[in-house]
Amino acid sequence: MDELMQFVAVMAAVSTGAQAITQQMKKRLHFLHLQAKAEPNDSKWDELYEDALRNVNIHFLAGLNGTVLAGVAQIHPLEMLKLTPIWANISPEWVGDGMDYLSAGVLVAYGGPWFHDLLGLLRAYKIQLAQLPKSK
Repeated sequence: MDELMQFVAVMAAVSTGAQAITQQMKKRLHFLHLQAKAEPNDSKWDELYEDALRNVNIHFLAGLNGTVLAGVAQIHPLEMLKLTPIWANISPEWVGDGMDYLSAGVLVAYGGPWFHDLLGLLRAYKIQLAQLPKSK
């Protein structure tokens, strides 16, 4: 239970950091089309395409930011869960580490809200355990 709590706490922190960086990039990188246009297009298909492109770019940036943050903080998410990934024994060590950081980026990009919800559940569970009467 402790390694799960540690994993969720670390991934929630990385997710929050990546989300904050992505939000700042959305405001400043106009060439990636991360903001919705003020005036809608005439064609519904063009509007759907731009919306899909915006979502893809935002998820890509969130994953990239999560990967960079995991690399800077030396976070190995699968090792926190006591799992050995397939790439753990690759001969140049930096390739295996890069795959670990990339997996953290993917987890951050697609699991951000899930980590926050799970962390809240684990905190509530821990509070409930603390409130139980002690057995003799």
